[in-house]
Amino acid sequence: MANSTGKTQPDQRRKGLAFLDELRQFHHSRGSPFKKIPVVGGKELDLHALYTRVTTLGGFGKVSEKNQWGEIVEEFNFPRSCSNAAFALKQYYLRYLEKYEKVHHFGEDDDEVQPGNPKPQLPIGAIPSSYNYQQ
Repeated sequence: MANSTGKTQPDQRRKGLAFLDELRQFHHSRGSPFKKIPVVGGKELDLHALYTRVTTLGGFGKVSEKNQWGEIVEEFNFPRSCSNAAFALKQYYLRYLEKYEKVHHFGEDDDEVQPGNPKPQLPIGAIPSSYNYQQ
């Protein structure tokens, strides 16, 4: 399957593979492993290129605030028929790269679950047992 950036240089490929290994280890340590690389427009998404571009623009928050996902899509040369590419990139960034960015790019504390000390989480759609009436 072709790479979504169209780059095939050996050095770029090595960096991308090393990045993927590190990203997989990061997710595995957090209990959120992934096996498959996401596909957009029939091409494997180059997560390294996406991460590099978004962090160059200031990170997920800034890119979303300035609504620059459309600009990023243009750099990946997706087919014109892939009309939801900007939305897909944003969602895949959230799923695969946003926590990694916080820890490795911005140096924020990793709120990773420590063995023997699980982080309490509500299931998606759950109603909290208390309500903040001051909102």
